[in-house]
Amino acid sequence: MFIAAVVVLAIVHWYIGKWGLGNMVSTRADRIDIADVAVGFAPADPQTHYAAAVLYDQTFIAADQHRSLSEYEQAVALSPNNYILWLEYGKALERSGDSARAETALERALELAPNYAAVEWALGNLLVRNGKTAAGFEQIQKAVEGNPDLAGSAAAFAYQFFDGDLDRTRSVAGSSPRADAALALLLARQKRFNEAAAIWQTVGQPSNDDSIVSAGTSLISEFITAKKYGLAQKVGSALDPSTESMPEKIRDGGFEEAIKLERATPFEWRIEPGIQPQVLQSTSQPHGGERSLVLRYSSNDGSGVRTISQTVVVRPSTRYSMSGFYHSDLKPEVKLVWQIADAASAAVIAEIPLQPAGGWTQFSGNLQSPGDTDAITLRLMVKNCGSPLCPINGSVWLDDVELKPL
Repeated sequence: MFIAAVVVLAIVHWYIGKWGLGNMVSTRADRIDIADVAVGFAPADPQTHYAAAVLYDQTFIAADQHRSLSEYEQAVALSPNNYILWLEYGKALERSGDSARAETALERALELAPNYAAVEWALGNLLVRNGKTAAGFEQIQKAVEGNPDLAGSAAAFAYQFFDGDLDRTRSVAGSSPRADAALALLLARQKRFNEAAAIWQTVGQPSNDDSIVSAGTSLISEFITAKKYGLAQKVGSALDPSTESMPEKIRDGGFEEAIKLERATPFEWRIEPGIQPQVLQSTSQPHGGERSLVLRYSSNDGSGVRTISQTVVVRPSTRYSMSGFYHSDLKPEVKLVWQIADAASAAVIAEIPLQPAGGWTQFSGNLQSPGDTDAITLRLMVKNCGSPLCPINGSVWLDDVELKPL
């Protein structure tokens, strides 16, 4: 009797060991042959069949696709209340072209997990593709409510499904800030710039929502690439009110704010990479306010001298006056100028030379913005002296730079 009990116990431990080994192998399997071994060790374990189904599905071989579906079927048969298995089984059925059975599988997953966004999303997409538009988008909206990260994908899916019809897109994808941000970016990439800007205005303050900030940053890049500087400025100001700039005005012309040596927007003072000149802000005897900008040059050949610039949104075909104050101890042969260019084409439209000046001296000049642009770029630069070597040594102080319409 004792020996029989020992034998039974050994057999039980053997099967338990095989089951455990099969399960463990399946969770680490990365090849079909290993998955097959796991199934052989534990044929009644849904995990082993699920692992095999996933690996067979990845080969994209027709015979393996059939085997994958068979493994999924066995997995759900062994664990009929596991919504994850039904979800993956439904996706596999749809990929195989069996939409009817896929819908049944996904509806079963929804029964088991009625508030799980991934299930609602998968079922919603399938229903829409099966022609059940209203029911499908209802599930998609529920998925977005449960997982706001899906808002952008929902907007893109609806936009494509309704062939760019914005009213229908927003009616089914919702009008949450994330959805609107994603839709605005999508419109910009479709060259529908004014509509993109209008949609962005509904986003409101993005706060600390990384998804909205990312979409807004990409939207600014799309506008700038398209030479839509006014639209880019509006988005930038909404994204970060601390960097808000106004049309027809130079931002921080008094250099009171900390100058950014990197990651400045086009509508702030931007310093090109390099080491010449050294860029400082001084509180010693500014012309106005508490600070002035100091540029210290020390170059024996004039190579690698960087510029400071800012893009300003303007009205087309409008006359402006640019002025400010400076003093400089550079030598007269150094050609230091304010250069004003069309932001879109980079064509120079005006230059204001800065001659050496021992004390605060006003500079000024007039310009007219081109008729086909909405922004100009102001750039302080050293022009080539016409010789192979153009040494530049000394300092320039700047303050109270402004642009005014005439």
